[in-house]
Amino acid sequence: MDDVEEIISKISEDSPYKRRPAQKRTWMTVPEMGKLLGLKKTDRYWLVHKNVFESKEIAGKIRINIASFEKWYANQIKYHKVTGEEPGKELKCWSYSVKEVADLLGVDDYLVYELLKKNQMEAVIVDYWKRIPKESFQNWYKNQSRYRTKEDREKDALLEDATITMPEMAQLLGTTRSAVYTILDNPKYSHFFEFIVIAEKKRITKESFQKFLEGQDRYKLDPSNDYEELAQEQNIVLANFRRKKLSQTGIRGSNGNIKYLTFDEASYLAKVSRSMINKWADKGKFTVIKVGSRVRIRRDEFEDWMEQRDLERSMQ
Repeated sequence: MDDVEEIISKISEDSPYKRRPAQKRTWMTVPEMGKLLGLKKTDRYWLVHKNVFESKEIAGKIRINIASFEKWYANQIKYHKVTGEEPGKELKCWSYSVKEVADLLGVDDYLVYELLKKNQMEAVIVDYWKRIPKESFQNWYKNQSRYRTKEDREKDALLEDATITMPEMAQLLGTTRSAVYTILDNPKYSHFFEFIVIAEKKRITKESFQKFLEGQDRYKLDPSNDYEELAQEQNIVLANFRRKKLSQTGIRGSNGNIKYLTFDEASYLAKVSRSMINKWADKGKFTVIKVGSRVRIRRDEFEDWMEQRDLERSMQ
């Protein structure tokens, strides 16, 4: 019996009628291409006549080279397969869209178009849309510091927290900006200072500013500023808001502190209007107390309430 099965198997292998494995297709019809992209007849042939992929006439009918079609599909973003396969995979490997660059920099699209208009970055046209080669973007990015990616903005925020601007130095010393520049240019004092450039603006490190204060007797901190309070603030966003407020008012005590927030600070942190903070306070959402002649919000209660509110929103 085994011999018989072996003979049958041998005959099957040698038979000219044996079913051969299907060869991989290299060409497809125009209707097949149109169906794959969800195109009507006119749009199918319009795309063929654009010569974006290889096509030729076989047996009296136009055929499309599948490899050429797939290469084209991977380098365009206008057309989408009905199968859901993402287009432009190769294109996205070497270039950004204008929106992608805008999102990277945290700016509006129009600003990116302005940069392109000024030839600060190279652009190529793909399906009537501008694309920015990644190499061109990186070359431009590393040669400027005004525009920053989200990651670098976070790093910058840490650097900003460790530095002060020239106007802030003037505020801290109770003097004018021109006097600050005179100090910085004076060989007697200039060796104290270290600078960091952030977003194309020169800033003074707090450490070097402190060395300056300790290394000479002429200039001292203006007692009307909150420098030490700001230096202790761990919330970088709030610290920057307070610095700006202080530079505008020049009034000591115009800011909150580690334990208390002003209504403006609470409004800024919650990203709502001050009137909304007043409504929440009236409803007893957090404790409001009077500190001297000023009304303040208990910071720990406000932050706890905000955290609980955000948690409830996320669960809705």
